[in-house]
Amino acid sequence: MEENGVIEPLPDEEFGREVTSDYDPSDTGTTFGSLTSSVTGHVWEYGRRYHAFRYGRYPLPNDDEEYKRESLRHAMLKELLRGKLYLAPIGDNPQKIIDLGTGFGEWAMEMGELFTGAKVTGVDLSPIQPLWVPSNVEFIVDDIEDEWVHDKDYDFAHFRFVNTVLKNNEIVLQNILQNLKPGGWVEIQDIYPRISSDDNTVPDDYPPAKFYSLLQGVLKDQYGFDLRVLETLPDYLQRLGYINVQRKVFHMPLGEWPKDKHLRMLGGCFQEVFLDFVAAMAARPLVEAGFDKTDIEELVTGVRNAVGNRRIHAYVPIHFVWAQKPPA
Repeated sequence: MEENGVIEPLPDEEFGREVTSDYDPSDTGTTFGSLTSSVTGHVWEYGRRYHAFRYGRYPLPNDDEEYKRESLRHAMLKELLRGKLYLAPIGDNPQKIIDLGTGFGEWAMEMGELFTGAKVTGVDLSPIQPLWVPSNVEFIVDDIEDEWVHDKDYDFAHFRFVNTVLKNNEIVLQNILQNLKPGGWVEIQDIYPRISSDDNTVPDDYPPAKFYSLLQGVLKDQYGFDLRVLETLPDYLQRLGYINVQRKVFHMPLGEWPKDKHLRMLGGCFQEVFLDFVAAMAARPLVEAGFDKTDIEELVTGVRNAVGNRRIHAYVPIHFVWAQKPPA
């Protein structure tokens, strides 16, 4: 975890958006063509590493610190679901699964191990997935908002913490609908950025809530993202033509305040994930939006102090939404 978050951006002449690559060149031949250096490379800025392909499209880094955050988040969601990886009723024998915005690929690899007879494809902007993966798992570097170039007739399409950082959910979800097998499923897992409590212990000036409010405007203006897309997602899926749309919302504790042991453990995990997320957003998006370095540091420090206060019983909703393509 970063300590107190903000990294001073270097002048352009010092960091020069240095491009590096640690992608295995022997593994770049795919059915989608050879991967160029712009696809396999990385860019170092603000003390963090970012994707070079579609440079600037995604605001979070892809370095070791981000891997730790995503790995802990993956473990947190598995614990939340008592070991499950999904909620959609996909059956016991899916043949083709695609994970869109796969990140470091943990979900895709575990699905490959769970369904050994299935072909599992993970797609991401960054070439950051392991080289040694189950034989039925493959990873592709691509922007999922580009024209669809992947396979079709998928049994299951999966998104996790992706839809709130898409510019056009309609195009992406329409592509999924067209390329699912009749009767196939899509599942979306994401955070709705609203902090609440059941006992009114969250004050009006709660710094994590202020952070989310600030971030919504920054990501909308700088990247075109809608962090509140989950609000209307079920209706949206129905309008596109999906059926059997379901939603389940979990209240994830922010901090180790719950008395229940399981919830306290989840809250501790989420506290760390959230603080690392705040630090990553402070390192680049808030700086590029023009916020003063001192103001950013004060916000990050305020957030860090607030989530450690066990008298504040804050939680954040995590939405699981799944829907089906109509059978033939």
